[in-house]
Amino acid sequence: MIATSLVVEPMPLADAFVLKGLLSQFSADEALVAAERWPANTADQTHLPSGHRVHFISSRWTWPKRGQRFIRWLKWLLIPRTVFRLTKLARKEGCNAILASFPDEQLLFASYLVARRLGLRLFPYLHNTYRENRRGVAYAFASWLQQRVFKRASAVFVMSEGMQQELEKLYPGVNFCPLVHTFDQQIPRFEPLPLIDRTRVRLGYMGSVNDANLDALKRICQMVNASGNLALNFYSAAPDWQLNKEGLVGERIRRERPTDSELVDALGNDDLLILPHGLTGGLAPIEYRTIFPTRTIPYLLSRRPIVAYSAQGSFLSRWLRQHDCAEVVEDPDPAVLRAAIDRLCDDAQRREQLVRNALVAAEHFGADRVVADMKKTINRFLP
Repeated sequence: MIATSLVVEPMPLADAFVLKGLLSQFSADEALVAAERWPANTADQTHLPSGHRVHFISSRWTWPKRGQRFIRWLKWLLIPRTVFRLTKLARKEGCNAILASFPDEQLLFASYLVARRLGLRLFPYLHNTYRENRRGVAYAFASWLQQRVFKRASAVFVMSEGMQQELEKLYPGVNFCPLVHTFDQQIPRFEPLPLIDRTRVRLGYMGSVNDANLDALKRICQMVNASGNLALNFYSAAPDWQLNKEGLVGERIRRERPTDSELVDALGNDDLLILPHGLTGGLAPIEYRTIFPTRTIPYLLSRRPIVAYSAQGSFLSRWLRQHDCAEVVEDPDPAVLRAAIDRLCDDAQRREQLVRNALVAAEHFGADRVVADMKKTINRFLP
Protein backbone atom coordinates (compact mmCIF):
# COMPACT_ATOMS: atom_id res chain seq x y z
CA MET A 1 0.00 0.00 0.00
CA ILE A 2 1.15 3.55 -0.72
CA ALA A 3 -0.06 6.45 1.43
CA THR A 4 -0.11 10.01 0.07
CA SER A 5 0.03 12.72 2.67
CA LEU A 6 1.27 16.15 3.67
CA VAL A 7 3.66 14.46 6.11
CA VAL A 8 6.79 16.47 6.92
CA GLU A 9 9.90 16.34 9.05
CA PRO A 10 9.54 18.02 11.51
CA MET A 11 5.77 17.56 11.56
CA PRO A 12 3.71 20.62 12.51
CA LEU A 13 0.57 19.42 10.69
CA ALA A 14 -2.28 17.33 12.04
CA ASP A 15 -2.16 15.23 8.88
CA ALA A 16 1.38 14.18 9.72
CA PHE A 17 0.55 13.40 13.35
CA VAL A 18 -2.25 11.08 12.28
CA LEU A 19 -0.21 9.31 9.62
CA LYS A 20 2.67 8.74 12.04
CA GLY A 21 0.31 6.91 14.40
CA LEU A 22 -1.08 4.75 11.61
CA LEU A 23 2.33 3.82 10.24
CA SER A 24 3.52 2.65 13.64
CA GLN A 25 1.40 -0.47 13.04
CA PHE A 26 2.63 -1.14 9.48
CA SER A 27 5.99 -2.59 8.56
CA ALA A 28 8.07 -0.83 5.92
CA ASP A 29 7.20 -3.71 3.56
CA GLU A 30 3.46 -3.15 4.04
CA ALA A 31 3.27 0.59 3.43
CA LEU A 32 5.31 3.50 2.14
CA VAL A 33 4.70 7.24 2.20
CA ALA A 34 4.55 9.65 -0.74
CA ALA A 35 4.52 13.25 0.38
CA GLU A 36 5.18 16.89 -0.39
CA ARG A 37 8.70 18.14 0.10
CA TRP A 38 8.75 21.04 2.51
CA PRO A 39 11.51 23.68 2.42
CA ALA A 40 13.22 22.03 5.41
CA ASN A 41 13.70 18.81 3.40
CA THR A 42 16.79 18.66 1.20
CA ALA A 43 17.24 14.93 0.55
CA ASP A 44 15.16 12.90 -1.90
CA GLN A 45 14.04 10.69 0.98
CA THR A 46 13.74 11.01 4.72
CA HIS A 47 12.50 8.72 7.47
CA LEU A 48 9.60 8.98 9.84
CA PRO A 49 10.17 8.17 13.52
CA SER A 50 8.46 4.84 12.74
CA GLY A 51 11.28 3.98 10.32
CA HIS A 52 9.29 4.32 7.10
CA ARG A 53 10.89 6.10 4.19
CA VAL A 54 9.21 9.22 2.85
CA HIS A 55 9.30 9.58 -0.95
CA PHE A 56 8.82 13.16 -2.11
CA ILE A 57 6.58 13.44 -5.17
CA SER A 58 5.84 17.18 -5.08
CA SER A 59 7.12 20.33 -3.42
CA ARG A 60 5.68 22.95 -1.12
CA TRP A 61 7.00 26.48 -1.21
CA THR A 62 7.00 29.14 1.46
CA TRP A 63 5.99 32.51 0.04
CA PRO A 64 5.02 35.91 1.38
CA LYS A 65 1.35 36.24 2.22
CA ARG A 66 0.53 38.07 -1.04
CA GLY A 67 2.02 35.23 -3.09
CA GLN A 68 -0.02 32.40 -1.62
CA ARG A 69 -2.68 32.53 -4.37
CA PHE A 70 0.02 32.19 -7.04
CA ILE A 71 1.47 29.16 -5.24
CA ARG A 72 -1.95 27.47 -5.13
CA TRP A 73 -2.36 27.84 -8.89
CA LEU A 74 1.20 26.68 -9.54
CA LYS A 75 0.53 23.45 -7.65
CA TRP A 76 -2.27 22.63 -10.09
CA LEU A 77 0.05 23.17 -13.05
CA LEU A 78 2.48 20.67 -11.54
CA ILE A 79 -0.12 17.90 -11.17
CA PRO A 80 1.23 15.97 -14.22
CA ARG A 81 4.67 15.77 -12.61
CA THR A 82 3.18 14.59 -9.33
CA VAL A 83 1.16 11.91 -11.15
CA PHE A 84 4.24 10.77 -13.05
CA ARG A 85 6.33 10.43 -9.89
CA LEU A 86 3.57 8.68 -7.98
CA THR A 87 2.94 6.27 -10.85
CA LYS A 88 6.65 5.46 -11.12
CA LEU A 89 6.88 4.85 -7.37
CA ALA A 90 3.78 2.64 -7.26
CA ARG A 91 5.06 0.49 -10.12
CA LYS A 92 8.57 0.20 -8.70
CA GLU A 93 7.33 -0.84 -5.27
CA GLY A 94 4.56 -3.12 -6.53
CA CYS A 95 1.80 -1.30 -4.65
CA ASN A 96 -1.74 -2.67 -4.78
CA ALA A 97 -3.61 0.18 -3.02
CA ILE A 98 -3.43 3.91 -2.32
CA LEU A 99 -4.49 5.52 0.96
CA ALA A 100 -5.10 9.11 -0.16
CA SER A 101 -5.23 11.59 2.72
CA PHE A 102 -7.29 14.73 2.25
CA PRO A 103 -7.16 17.90 3.16
CA ASP A 104 -4.91 18.47 0.13
CA GLU A 105 -7.06 18.18 -3.01
CA GLN A 106 -4.09 18.19 -5.40
CA LEU A 107 -2.72 15.02 -3.78
CA LEU A 108 -6.22 13.53 -3.67
CA PHE A 109 -6.63 14.26 -7.39
CA ALA A 110 -3.22 12.79 -8.22
CA SER A 111 -3.93 9.68 -6.15
CA TYR A 112 -7.25 9.15 -7.91
CA LEU A 113 -5.63 9.45 -11.35
CA VAL A 114 -2.88 6.97 -10.47
CA ALA A 115 -5.30 4.46 -8.92
CA ARG A 116 -7.46 4.58 -12.05
CA ARG A 117 -4.49 4.35 -14.40
CA LEU A 118 -2.84 1.40 -12.63
CA GLY A 119 -6.00 -0.35 -11.48
CA LEU A 120 -5.13 0.05 -7.78
CA ARG A 121 -7.59 -0.05 -4.91
CA LEU A 122 -8.34 3.48 -3.71
CA PHE A 123 -9.01 4.32 -0.07
CA PRO A 124 -9.61 8.06 0.41
CA TYR A 125 -9.05 9.27 3.97
CA LEU A 126 -11.07 12.45 4.60
CA HIS A 127 -9.85 14.50 7.54
CA ASN A 128 -12.44 17.14 6.61
CA THR A 129 -15.50 17.35 4.41
CA TYR A 130 -14.63 18.32 0.83
CA ARG A 131 -17.40 19.22 -1.61
CA GLU A 132 -19.65 20.57 1.15
CA ASN A 133 -16.96 23.02 2.24
CA ARG A 134 -16.29 24.66 -1.15
CA ARG A 135 -17.89 27.57 -3.02
CA GLY A 136 -17.96 28.90 -6.58
CA VAL A 137 -15.54 27.35 -9.08
CA ALA A 138 -13.90 25.38 -6.27
CA TYR A 139 -17.30 23.83 -5.48
CA ALA A 140 -17.79 22.77 -9.10
CA PHE A 141 -14.41 21.04 -9.28
CA ALA A 142 -14.85 19.46 -5.83
CA SER A 143 -18.23 18.09 -6.89
CA TRP A 144 -16.67 16.59 -10.03
CA LEU A 145 -13.71 15.04 -8.22
CA GLN A 146 -15.55 13.83 -5.12
CA GLN A 147 -18.16 12.03 -7.23
CA ARG A 148 -15.42 10.14 -9.07
CA VAL A 149 -13.36 9.45 -5.99
CA PHE A 150 -16.37 8.02 -4.13
CA LYS A 151 -17.28 5.88 -7.15
CA ARG A 152 -13.73 4.57 -7.47
CA ALA A 153 -13.15 4.02 -3.74
CA SER A 154 -13.39 0.58 -2.19
CA ALA A 155 -14.05 2.31 1.13
CA VAL A 156 -13.90 5.94 2.24
CA PHE A 157 -12.21 6.43 5.59
CA VAL A 158 -13.41 9.43 7.60
CA MET A 159 -12.09 11.05 10.74
CA SER A 160 -15.01 10.43 13.09
CA GLU A 161 -18.33 8.70 13.54
CA GLY A 162 -19.90 12.14 13.33
CA MET A 163 -18.55 12.62 9.81
CA GLN A 164 -19.63 9.09 8.88
CA GLN A 165 -23.21 9.73 10.01
CA GLU A 166 -23.44 13.06 8.15
CA LEU A 167 -21.99 11.73 4.88
CA GLU A 168 -24.07 8.55 4.90
CA LYS A 169 -27.17 10.75 4.78
CA LEU A 170 -25.82 12.65 1.76
CA TYR A 171 -24.29 9.71 -0.14
CA PRO A 172 -26.25 6.50 0.44
CA GLY A 173 -24.47 3.44 -0.89
CA VAL A 174 -20.93 4.75 -0.29
CA ASN A 175 -18.95 2.65 2.21
CA PHE A 176 -17.84 5.17 4.87
CA CYS A 177 -15.64 3.79 7.67
CA PRO A 178 -14.45 5.78 10.70
CA LEU A 179 -10.67 5.89 11.01
CA VAL A 180 -10.04 8.04 14.05
CA HIS A 181 -6.88 9.87 15.05
CA THR A 182 -4.21 7.62 16.51
CA PHE A 183 -1.17 7.80 18.75
CA ASP A 184 1.66 5.32 19.18
CA GLN A 185 2.72 5.76 22.79
CA GLN A 186 1.76 4.33 26.14
CA ILE A 187 -1.04 6.00 28.05
CA PRO A 188 0.56 7.67 31.07
CA ARG A 189 -0.44 6.82 34.61
CA PHE A 190 -2.57 9.26 36.56
CA GLU A 191 -0.62 11.53 38.90
CA PRO A 192 -2.08 13.85 41.56
CA LEU A 193 -2.74 17.30 40.15
CA PRO A 194 -0.96 20.36 41.51
CA LEU A 195 -2.93 23.07 43.23
CA ILE A 196 -3.86 26.07 41.10
CA ASP A 197 -2.55 29.48 42.10
CA ARG A 198 -5.64 31.63 41.64
CA THR A 199 -3.53 34.78 41.29
CA ARG A 200 -2.15 33.46 37.98
CA VAL A 201 -4.07 30.66 36.25
CA ARG A 202 -2.05 29.24 33.37
CA LEU A 203 -4.09 28.22 30.33
CA GLY A 204 -2.57 26.28 27.44
CA TYR A 205 -3.50 26.10 23.76
CA MET A 206 -1.80 23.86 21.21
CA GLY A 207 -2.45 23.81 17.47
CA SER A 208 -2.94 25.78 14.31
CA VAL A 209 -5.03 28.89 13.65
CA ASN A 210 -7.74 28.53 11.00
CA ASP A 211 -11.45 28.96 10.38
CA ALA A 212 -12.16 25.83 12.41
CA ASN A 213 -11.12 27.56 15.65
CA LEU A 214 -10.40 31.22 14.90
CA ASP A 215 -13.60 32.71 16.31
CA ALA A 216 -13.26 30.78 19.56
CA LEU A 217 -9.55 31.65 19.82
CA LYS A 218 -10.27 35.37 19.41
CA ARG A 219 -12.82 35.26 22.22
CA ILE A 220 -10.39 33.34 24.45
CA CYS A 221 -7.59 35.84 23.86
CA GLN A 222 -9.92 38.77 24.54
CA MET A 223 -10.99 37.12 27.80
CA VAL A 224 -7.38 36.50 28.85
CA ASN A 225 -6.21 40.01 28.03
CA ALA A 226 -9.13 41.53 29.95
CA SER A 227 -8.50 39.38 33.03
CA GLY A 228 -6.38 40.11 36.03
CA ASN A 229 -5.24 36.58 36.76
CA LEU A 230 -5.27 34.53 33.53
CA ALA A 231 -2.28 33.78 31.31
CA LEU A 232 -2.27 31.88 28.01
CA ASN A 233 0.62 29.80 26.70
CA PHE A 234 0.20 29.57 22.91
CA TYR A 235 1.95 26.57 21.32
CA SER A 236 1.59 26.97 17.57
CA ALA A 237 3.50 27.01 14.30
CA ALA A 238 1.23 29.79 13.02
CA PRO A 239 3.25 32.73 11.60
CA ASP A 240 3.58 35.87 13.68
CA TRP A 241 1.84 38.02 11.06
CA GLN A 242 -1.27 35.83 11.33
CA LEU A 243 -1.40 36.05 15.13
CA ASN A 244 -0.97 39.82 15.01
CA LYS A 245 -3.57 40.23 12.27
CA GLU A 246 -6.17 38.20 14.17
CA GLY A 247 -5.47 39.85 17.53
CA LEU A 248 -4.18 36.66 19.15
CA VAL A 249 -1.52 38.56 21.06
CA GLY A 250 -1.27 40.51 24.29
CA GLU A 251 0.72 41.07 27.47
CA ARG A 252 -0.87 38.01 29.07
CA ILE A 253 -0.29 35.74 26.04
CA ARG A 254 3.05 33.99 25.61
CA ARG A 255 3.99 32.39 22.30
CA GLU A 256 6.08 29.19 22.44
CA ARG A 257 7.31 26.71 19.83
CA PRO A 258 8.34 23.51 21.59
CA THR A 259 9.50 20.52 19.59
CA ASP A 260 7.31 17.41 19.38
CA SER A 261 9.32 15.76 22.15
CA GLU A 262 9.00 18.82 24.39
CA LEU A 263 5.31 19.42 23.81
CA VAL A 264 3.83 17.00 26.35
CA ASP A 265 6.06 18.39 29.09
CA ALA A 266 5.10 21.94 28.06
CA LEU A 267 1.38 21.14 28.34
CA GLY A 268 2.05 19.67 31.78
CA ASN A 269 3.20 23.09 32.99
CA ASP A 270 -0.27 24.56 32.38
CA ASP A 271 -3.15 24.44 34.87
CA LEU A 272 -5.93 23.97 32.29
CA LEU A 273 -5.95 23.29 28.56
CA ILE A 274 -8.28 25.21 26.26
CA LEU A 275 -9.81 23.30 23.32
CA PRO A 276 -11.42 25.84 20.92
CA HIS A 277 -13.75 24.64 18.17
CA GLY A 278 -15.90 26.96 16.07
CA LEU A 279 -17.93 28.85 17.24
CA THR A 280 -18.69 30.57 13.96
CA GLY A 281 -16.59 31.26 10.88
CA GLY A 282 -16.08 30.79 7.18
CA LEU A 283 -16.51 27.02 7.03
CA ALA A 284 -19.68 25.19 6.05
CA PRO A 285 -21.97 24.20 8.96
CA ILE A 286 -21.30 20.49 8.32
CA GLU A 287 -17.60 21.13 8.94
CA TYR A 288 -18.19 22.51 12.42
CA ARG A 289 -20.57 19.67 13.19
CA THR A 290 -18.13 16.94 12.21
CA ILE A 291 -14.55 18.15 12.86
CA PHE A 292 -12.69 16.29 15.60
CA PRO A 293 -9.51 18.34 16.26
CA THR A 294 -6.30 16.32 16.23
CA ARG A 295 -5.03 18.22 19.26
CA THR A 296 -7.70 16.44 21.32
CA ILE A 297 -5.45 13.37 21.68
CA PRO A 298 -2.37 15.07 23.19
CA TYR A 299 -4.79 16.98 25.42
CA LEU A 300 -6.28 13.71 26.67
CA LEU A 301 -2.79 12.37 27.37
CA SER A 302 -1.50 15.54 29.03
CA ARG A 303 -2.89 14.76 32.51
CA ARG A 304 -4.32 18.25 32.69
CA PRO A 305 -8.04 19.20 32.82
CA ILE A 306 -9.57 20.27 29.51
CA VAL A 307 -12.01 23.12 28.93
CA ALA A 308 -13.68 22.78 25.52
CA TYR A 309 -15.07 25.98 23.97
CA SER A 310 -17.07 24.25 21.27
CA ALA A 311 -19.73 24.79 18.64
CA GLN A 312 -23.21 23.87 19.82
CA GLY A 313 -24.42 20.50 18.60
CA SER A 314 -21.03 19.44 17.26
CA PHE A 315 -19.81 15.85 17.35
CA LEU A 316 -16.84 17.03 19.43
CA SER A 317 -19.13 18.37 22.17
CA ARG A 318 -21.20 15.19 22.18
CA TRP A 319 -18.12 12.97 22.36
CA LEU A 320 -16.50 14.90 25.19
CA ARG A 321 -19.72 14.86 27.19
CA GLN A 322 -20.26 11.16 26.54
CA HIS A 323 -16.85 10.37 28.02
CA ASP A 324 -17.02 13.19 30.59
CA CYS A 325 -13.41 14.09 29.87
CA ALA A 326 -13.71 17.87 29.45
CA GLU A 327 -15.70 20.79 30.78
CA VAL A 328 -17.76 21.75 27.71
CA VAL A 329 -18.88 25.35 27.09
CA GLU A 330 -21.05 25.96 24.02
CA ASP A 331 -22.25 29.47 24.86
CA PRO A 332 -20.22 31.97 22.76
CA ASP A 333 -20.22 34.55 25.57
CA PRO A 334 -16.65 34.67 26.98
CA ALA A 335 -18.14 35.42 30.39
CA VAL A 336 -19.68 31.93 30.43
CA LEU A 337 -16.30 30.44 29.54
CA ARG A 338 -14.64 32.47 32.30
CA ALA A 339 -17.21 31.23 34.82
CA ALA A 340 -16.50 27.61 33.83
CA ILE A 341 -12.76 28.17 34.27
CA ASP A 342 -13.30 29.70 37.72
CA ARG A 343 -15.50 26.79 38.81
CA LEU A 344 -12.93 24.27 37.67
CA CYS A 345 -10.11 26.10 39.43
CA ASP A 346 -12.06 25.89 42.70
CA ASP A 347 -13.06 22.22 42.32
CA ALA A 348 -10.06 19.92 42.71
CA GLN A 349 -12.28 16.82 42.74
CA ARG A 350 -13.80 17.70 39.37
CA ARG A 351 -10.37 18.37 37.87
CA GLU A 352 -9.16 14.94 38.98
CA GLN A 353 -12.30 13.28 37.61
CA LEU A 354 -11.82 14.90 34.19
CA VAL A 355 -8.18 13.83 33.97
CA ARG A 356 -8.91 10.23 34.99
CA ASN A 357 -11.74 10.04 32.45
CA ALA A 358 -9.51 11.56 29.75
CA LEU A 359 -6.88 8.85 30.20
CA VAL A 360 -9.58 6.19 29.83
CA ALA A 361 -11.06 7.93 26.76
CA ALA A 362 -7.61 8.06 25.15
CA GLU A 363 -7.68 4.26 24.84
CA HIS A 364 -10.12 4.65 21.91
CA PHE A 365 -7.29 6.14 19.85
CA GLY A 366 -4.56 3.58 20.47
CA ALA A 367 -2.86 2.80 17.16
CA ASP A 368 -3.02 -0.97 17.65
CA ARG A 369 -6.81 -0.92 18.03
CA VAL A 370 -7.46 1.61 15.25
CA VAL A 371 -5.14 0.06 12.67
CA ALA A 372 -6.42 -3.46 13.34
CA ASP A 373 -9.88 -2.32 12.19
CA MET A 374 -8.35 -0.42 9.29
CA LYS A 375 -6.45 -3.48 8.06
CA LYS A 376 -9.59 -5.62 8.26
CA THR A 377 -11.40 -3.14 6.00
CA ILE A 378 -8.55 -2.89 3.48
CA ASN A 379 -7.91 -6.65 3.35
CA ARG A 380 -11.53 -7.29 2.40
CA PHE A 381 -10.81 -5.70 -0.97
CA LEU A 382 -7.30 -7.01 -1.67
CA PRO A 383 -6.47 -10.38 -3.25
